[in-house]
Amino acid sequence: MSDHRSKSGPLLVVNDSITVHFDEDWDVGLGGGLWSTGLALAHYFVDHSSFITSTKLFKKDKMKIVELGSGNGFLSVVLAAVLLDRRCCLDAELYVTDLRDHLELIRRTIRENKHIVSSDEIHRADRINVKVAEYSWGMNAIDAESDKFDFIFGSDVAYRDYLHAPLIASLSRLSHDHTISLIGVTMADTKPKFFEALGRAGFKYTRLSDGLMRPEFRGTTFGIFAIQKKTKRN
Repeated sequence: MSDHRSKSGPLLVVNDSITVHFDEDWDVGLGGGLWSTGLALAHYFVDHSSFITSTKLFKKDKMKIVELGSGNGFLSVVLAAVLLDRRCCLDAELYVTDLRDHLELIRRTIRENKHIVSSDEIHRADRINVKVAEYSWGMNAIDAESDKFDFIFGSDVAYRDYLHAPLIASLSRLSHDHTISLIGVTMADTKPKFFEALGRAGFKYTRLSDGLMRPEFRGTTFGIFAIQKKTKRN
């Protein structure tokens, strides 16, 4: 994984109008901090919000979105801020998932960003609806209401070899034929065997151009990959 950066309070502003707040808490473990790969993916969401929200994928009614291995909820809130700013997918359901010991930090991040997201604790019809859920990779479903998702994302989720099989199992179980997954990784930690296993599991993948990332993340070991099931059509 990349070197972490200590952040506290207001952290990122979307289109000079929506501020995302976040406080690190390393006591919960590695997921309690903001790693550089997560920040790179967050800036990708913000810098390319017009393109992302204009794609066919984000034109779907009642879109279902999930972040795997969220850790702290920051990246999900950034995506929610982008959707809110673009007035896109306001009827979407965004699931923010991790193991149980990270859920309270995720909920705290959501509470600090109640101007962006709506949840069971703070319900607002004019905000992006977020559901926090415990999820261990490889399980069949996240909850009784969730089966397949339209968009799956995560950062620093394949940095150990033992994570590859359960992560790929989750991508398989949570994806339909048109699902797009966007995964941010550090290439020094995520070995080629992960991508080889993706191919064997029936996925195709593409690394996004470095030119789509902020200058400070170009020419480094950071990479953002788009992943989709192979079908007869693609």
